[in-house]
Amino acid sequence: LSKRWKMTSIKDAIKAFETKSGTVAAEQERVLLYGQLPPIVKMDSALGTLKACKHLALSSNCVEKITGLKGLDSLEVLSIGRNQIKKLEGLDDVAGTLRELWISYNLIDKLNGLEKLTNLAVVYMSNNLVAKWTEFDRFKDLTKIEELLFVGNPLFESDKEGFRINVAGRIPWLKKLDGIPVDDDEKERGKAIVG
Repeated sequence: LSKRWKMTSIKDAIKAFETKSGTVAAEQERVLLYGQLPPIVKMDSALGTLKACKHLALSSNCVEKITGLKGLDSLEVLSIGRNQIKKLEGLDDVAGTLRELWISYNLIDKLNGLEKLTNLAVVYMSNNLVAKWTEFDRFKDLTKIEELLFVGNPLFESDKEGFRINVAGRIPWLKKLDGIPVDDDEKERGKAIVG
């Protein structure tokens, strides 16, 4: 146990993906780097070589910080759940193309940075640490958001009964919350509560 735990680099994970898939990663629209053993701990500029990538899967690793996305000009889906991410930062380089952010089971308590992702339609961020309604202000200009998964956050857990109504009032264009369609009645009741 005294040996230092090794990590898998992005470069090595890309090589392993190419070997397993028999493809050139830079030409693939879907690049799967999830669940590496040993895990990926650090994202870096090697990701920028994935020019054709539309869906990047980095889930189930030990990534603490989102970085290295410069050059992923086609990225639409970032799957980075089950990591150790604390902040929504490092997404500026993909803000114009990113449509889906899958970031459940991390350590995020604030939604700073979300407001820059103006093309987001889907946000899966269940089981994080968001506890305050003020964080939902980040959604007010994200009018393309259609689906949100938020179950398992302290905010949800503290008011399971009123949560849906509050969200429907704050994001009235939302179509689905926690896997269930948002109906007009919920939107009207939410609008009355939120104002």
